[in-house]
Amino acid sequence: MKLLSRTVSWVLLISVVPVTMLVVAAVLVGFGIYAFTQSPVTAVKIAIGVVPTVLVLGRGLWVLFKKIDNPVHGVPVREHEQPELWALVRRLAEVAGTAPPDDIHLIADANAAVLEDTRLLGLVSRRRHLFVGAPLVAEMGSAQFAAVLTHELAHYSNRDTRFAGIAYRSRRAFVHTLNTMNRDDYLQRALHFLLRRCGALTLRATTKLSRRQESAADEAAARAVGSVATVAAFRELAPIAESWNVFLNNHLTVGWTAGYLPADAFAGYRKLRASLHDELAELRANPPEDAEPYDTHPPMSERIAAIDALRALGTVRVPAGNALGLLRDPVPLLDAALLDGLVPEARTKRRVDWPTLVRIGGITALTENTGRVLANAARLTARPPSLRTLLDALDAGLLTELGTDPASPVGRSDGPRVRHERARLIVGKGLFGAVVRTLTEAGMIRWRESWPGVGAMRLDEGRQVSLPELVDAAVSERPDTAGLRALLDSVGQPHGRQRHRGTATGDENPRPDGHAQGSQAPRPFGEGLPADGVPRRDDRVDPPGGPHRQPGRDRAWPS
Repeated sequence: MKLLSRTVSWVLLISVVPVTMLVVAAVLVGFGIYAFTQSPVTAVKIAIGVVPTVLVLGRGLWVLFKKIDNPVHGVPVREHEQPELWALVRRLAEVAGTAPPDDIHLIADANAAVLEDTRLLGLVSRRRHLFVGAPLVAEMGSAQFAAVLTHELAHYSNRDTRFAGIAYRSRRAFVHTLNTMNRDDYLQRALHFLLRRCGALTLRATTKLSRRQESAADEAAARAVGSVATVAAFRELAPIAESWNVFLNNHLTVGWTAGYLPADAFAGYRKLRASLHDELAELRANPPEDAEPYDTHPPMSERIAAIDALRALGTVRVPAGNALGLLRDPVPLLDAALLDGLVPEARTKRRVDWPTLVRIGGITALTENTGRVLANAARLTARPPSLRTLLDALDAGLLTELGTDPASPVGRSDGPRVRHERARLIVGKGLFGAVVRTLTEAGMIRWRESWPGVGAMRLDEGRQVSLPELVDAAVSERPDTAGLRALLDSVGQPHGRQRHRGTATGDENPRPDGHAQGSQAPRPFGEGLPADGVPRRDDRVDPPGGPHRQPGRDRAWPS
């Protein structure tokens, strides 16, 4: 009886706004018809003001019934491939008083959710889906993971998912109608006021009902696996979500622009979490309290206190250990779920280990301006784009020209001092990237993982030099490239000014600095550096990987 009354209340609440819109539209149409029977002329005048409002309401109601394309994402977890996980889900569903889901999908989000395909506005259930986040599987204990699963399955037994679709449609229709109303029209302005007040009251009521549903699902989880495991699971949700966001934004795609992804992403995620131990422990002890008035979930502190007060011991025996133990050969499955969360372009990315990815990503980030600066040096000196050409152009006092893009009008009206300072920054970054790439190839710079940072580079300990200082000297008011040339000479290739020998006499220069015509001398390190900083083909070690949404890419490489 309690479940029936809650279902009726839910249906009534989510239908208030659409029914109001329908009633208002019907009243306006009926009024227009009545006016036409009394006076066609008057009816036409009324229609001029009423018809636009009826059309706005009609389009909003159309959104309510319009088909929504909502494909199921994630990697299917089939029962014959993962029987242990499915056996646990079936036991938890039985304890929660509901049928098991029709399918389970592993997704790339640090979350878990349920979805139910329905017909006739939620009256008929067709198919149930359970979505499990790969980060939860990777980092939760099996008992904690079981608590999260039971919470989601309890939404089925409480019929919370039955009317989720129509509730979503109702909100879409409401928002669409408000956004398309003409606030300059007096009738639509009055209707906007009415719907906003009506919608606010409904939203408050549905928020209270949603929070009661969440509390009921929390209680079901505690009674299934115990209050201790459920509290531990809820405390772990924020640390996993925060660390996963850091991983996606700063680490996973560090080599994306160069065409690379990590071969074992979750190994890196584990290292990141270990490096953030103190921060995550603080987050675990004090879950964030950012609940908003219309949040469908109660504040986490209230949920944890309520679960702890139950002192439930649990009735389901869950295998000890990590949730990964519930999966057979979990690494490929987790990786497939992660790739499913990326854009299709991820299929073209090569897979490399983390040390290689750190090196590739670091060089790519540092050489962002290198191609442009080398191209300018080649254009100004009529020589090949190389590190030697760039150093010679700096010695020739061409700093401002090296940092200017001839095809861009930006900065042309700036004064000489401003253009010089801008060029100094651009050329300095480009030169620094070129030198780092050259020294990395020579083995003088080594790259290493540096969690929670993206990575770190270390100059050979035998070199008592500071690369930033040498680069600053090269792009100063009075350029001094001697320090960089000496450092680069020490790797085995000359970077000093060449002496010209040949038939010319005195100070004659028969051809620009560079290799002798027809020379078979080896190319110096740094010459022919790719303009975009993309690693060479011999760095690619693996076949391409797989798929959707690309996460953000914030990088913070050490200088």
